[in-house]
Amino acid sequence: MKYANIVFNRSGRLTIGDDIQLIAIENLYMEMGIDISDIVRIPFHELADYDGEYVILPVSFPFYGYHTDLKITQFSPKIIPVFLALSLLTDRFSQDEIDYLKRFEPIGCRDAYTMTNLRKHHIMAYLNGCMTATLPQRDKHIEGDKIYCIDIQEELKAYIPPEIKQQAVFTSHTFYQEELSGSPQEKALELLEEYKQHAKLVITSRLHGALPCIAMGIPVIFAKDKLSFRFLGVNRLTHVYTKNEFSKIDWNPVSVEYDSLKKKMLKTSMRRIMEATDKYKDILELSTFFEENQTDDFYIEFFTNTVEFIKNTFHKEQSFSYILWGVTQTASLVYNYMTKYYKFADLVGVIDQKKELQFAGKMTGKKNIILENKDAWCFVCTGAAIKESYEYFHEFGHSRYYQCCEDGTKHAVEKGYKNTYQNVSL
Repeated sequence: MKYANIVFNRSGRLTIGDDIQLIAIENLYMEMGIDISDIVRIPFHELADYDGEYVILPVSFPFYGYHTDLKITQFSPKIIPVFLALSLLTDRFSQDEIDYLKRFEPIGCRDAYTMTNLRKHHIMAYLNGCMTATLPQRDKHIEGDKIYCIDIQEELKAYIPPEIKQQAVFTSHTFYQEELSGSPQEKALELLEEYKQHAKLVITSRLHGALPCIAMGIPVIFAKDKLSFRFLGVNRLTHVYTKNEFSKIDWNPVSVEYDSLKKKMLKTSMRRIMEATDKYKDILELSTFFEENQTDDFYIEFFTNTVEFIKNTFHKEQSFSYILWGVTQTASLVYNYMTKYYKFADLVGVIDQKKELQFAGKMTGKKNIILENKDAWCFVCTGAAIKESYEYFHEFGHSRYYQCCEDGTKHAVEKGYKNTYQNVSL
């Protein structure tokens, strides 16, 4: 069984916080002892169309805009998601999205806003926090020799004590791709290593400036003019100073100790990934074996022959009426085909001798519908009615019919009757 991580390739303006979240998943795999060769890298914009080998994908990422039809969390069938720290901007979901998320419950959420919105739709969700909070702590002997101000807001600068401002390195987590010599993830790794070795204090407005440094044991001042929904959960680890609190900032913070919580986050995430592995590994290995060397060139019993008959009998602009005998999967296929390709075909009746129900807007009725619509073509969509329908057509001289479920081998009682197919290969 393979595992996966997202590769977030993009152009133009970018923020490396997204890449730091993916680094946290790499760290999780390392903690689990998963071989790097078992990790498949899937570009973010190919998640819907990925067609490689089956993979388990831990999700700790914001899905604020996924793909064009706004199916936010529906990945390729080849991807088994394990939602560890999902963050969503929307509070409205299609029924397909709700059903999809419920398939992979429980849904770990990065923030309380996302958790609350999922629970409104009766999706089992819990607040996990961001996986960047699980990055390993640096050596306790490292005290650091630099103060980093990462993307701090202009309003905050007036409150920074002069002795801190004079020492501070003002930097950013926002870049344009052309500024980077390597990938955004390489830049993220480079900056994390720099903070790990040199930071004695980090002042930032960035969620993924604050959390990774807190995880590494670096004192952090997290300050932004407004409390974003993205910070709901982070504020359990450190105070988030908003604009009206800038004058109250403690400029000499200590590092946050939460080793037992970090271990619990890692343990929970590992267990969820292994539960998914145990559930799907054998199933998907079986499927992979039987999927190999498959072809799209195949015949669908009872339907392919019916399509050939329809094509040979009617042209697409022709007006004609038809009846379906038997509410079966074959009937559904025939009806859908007619609706799609023959816009002037009119379904005038549905026969089912055993079931009284509505099909394609018609209540099922008895076979006398045929006598009431003598010009209509009758498609017999159940093998159980072959003998009965032949006898009925013969008795009343009805020749506009097609036996969809004849397979080329007639039973003795059917040999006196002939299907009305023309040049149809059975």
